[in-house]
Amino acid sequence: MEFVYLHQLKHTQLNNTKLVDVIIIGAGPAGSTCAITLKNSGLKVALLDKETFPRDKICGDAVSSVAKRILRQIDPELETNLLAFAPKTNITQAKLYSPNFKSLSFSFSKTGHCIRRKDFDNWLFEIAKQNTNNEIIQNCKVKEVSTNADFAEVVLADGTTIKGKVLVGCDGAHSIVAKKLNNFKVDRKHYSGAVRQYYSNIKGLEGNALEVYFLKGYLPGYFWIFPLSNNEANVGFGMLSETIAKNKIDLKASMHEIINNIPEIRERFKDATPLEAVKGFGLPLGSKKYNISGHRFMLCGDAASLIDPFSGEGIETAMESGKFAAEQIIKSIDQNNFGANTLKAYDERVYKKMWGNFKNHYYLQRLLSDRVSLINTLIKIGNIPWVNKQITKMFY
Repeated sequence: MEFVYLHQLKHTQLNNTKLVDVIIIGAGPAGSTCAITLKNSGLKVALLDKETFPRDKICGDAVSSVAKRILRQIDPELETNLLAFAPKTNITQAKLYSPNFKSLSFSFSKTGHCIRRKDFDNWLFEIAKQNTNNEIIQNCKVKEVSTNADFAEVVLADGTTIKGKVLVGCDGAHSIVAKKLNNFKVDRKHYSGAVRQYYSNIKGLEGNALEVYFLKGYLPGYFWIFPLSNNEANVGFGMLSETIAKNKIDLKASMHEIINNIPEIRERFKDATPLEAVKGFGLPLGSKKYNISGHRFMLCGDAASLIDPFSGEGIETAMESGKFAAEQIIKSIDQNNFGANTLKAYDERVYKKMWGNFKNHYYLQRLLSDRVSLINTLIKIGNIPWVNKQITKMFY
């Protein structure tokens, strides 16, 4: 039968087939933000996730002030609700440590936060659930995705078929949408690996500062300590995948060595307690441009490789790309056109907003690499007041 918009029909389910307007795979920050932005559109949205919320997402847990700006643009009440949300820590500064353990501190012009992803993602997801036009399907495995002239289609492992006018892939670093519809393959020059472990009772933990360490013998990459509520912290170590593969680096072993063998850090962790086993994750970096849309589909967040190449931040870019995708959907509904040429406007908008930072941060990443003397010198120069101000502008 000819496929028509769902808002012109009552909700239909025949032969285990669901008809919706928009299919979103992945209910993390990108997917939930996309669904939230569509709240007043009248469109029927199927929001799918392979897990059941609340669920953990391995990450640094740093949520910059940009996230509040995005929420405010969607609905000012969302920013107000986030400010009232607990538990979180308010982040007002960062401290960078050079290989010779000289420090550079700088303040952020706007306050950010550290929030466990299990809490932050669930908060966004619960907001998305409030829209009665959203059909939420959790704990589902996507078996196949495809598009044709008339619709996008998703087949679940339980045999359910979902058809929509457009498919939004927000399904992370291992996105089935990116692989199946965009032939995405990992490029280790533009991909990072990282590990994370939660700790409590780290000595000298500053509740308002992100700590980043560039350590001799562990470059190019960095070790971090990000403060959470209840005297807990997100501790991690990340490195470019190209280096990991070339030097056969074990990230978990490296982080253990950093914590136990480097005197300045070992002293901080002497009485600290690990709260979980070390967990690993991949980071598709935004240092390379991709086609992030095509006929009846768009990619957002990690699925679109929109992680900052230097800082590793990806929450805000995921949220903004989800918002942009939703706004493109509303335009395309009005035009009755989800062709590749029309959706290309989404790519252009994303890269117009993000590519400048991505490109500059990629060059910075490559410049620093494993150059110990250069990093030591730059940290020293960074303490010059005028330079310090420029660093603040660079990141926030």
